[in-house]
Amino acid sequence: MDEDRVITLEEIRQRARGEIVDLPDWDGQGTIRVRLRKVDLTPVILQHNFLPNALKVKVQEAFEGKPPRPAPAPEVDLDLHKLMPALDAIAKEALVEPTYEQITEILPLTLTQKLAILEWVTKDLKALESFRGES
Repeated sequence: MDEDRVITLEEIRQRARGEIVDLPDWDGQGTIRVRLRKVDLTPVILQHNFLPNALKVKVQEAFEGKPPRPAPAPEVDLDLHKLMPALDAIAKEALVEPTYEQITEILPLTLTQKLAILEWVTKDLKALESFRGES
């Protein structure tokens, strides 16, 4: 890639289209194909006071400059009053085709499907490592 070239608007449009992703089917036996796009989680975090655990680690690294001490097992925030609305908000933003509304008019998404969308949206957190400042 040419270091002096900036991203074009057409390249941004292509990225905004999203990717075709396999999600678990409602019965858990197979998969369904949908188009998802990456989303900014900031509004979800602020509105629902919900920070996915993978992001908690990255935020701590960014502010402290080092990864947190390893824990015996990952800490899981299971406050369902925060989790469920946050998962719905993420699914609404991420689903491009069919849309969240189109799907849920027919059949609600399962928790497994919503968690799969969250996992896909946050899967590129490793890419953030290259942006961390070295101590």
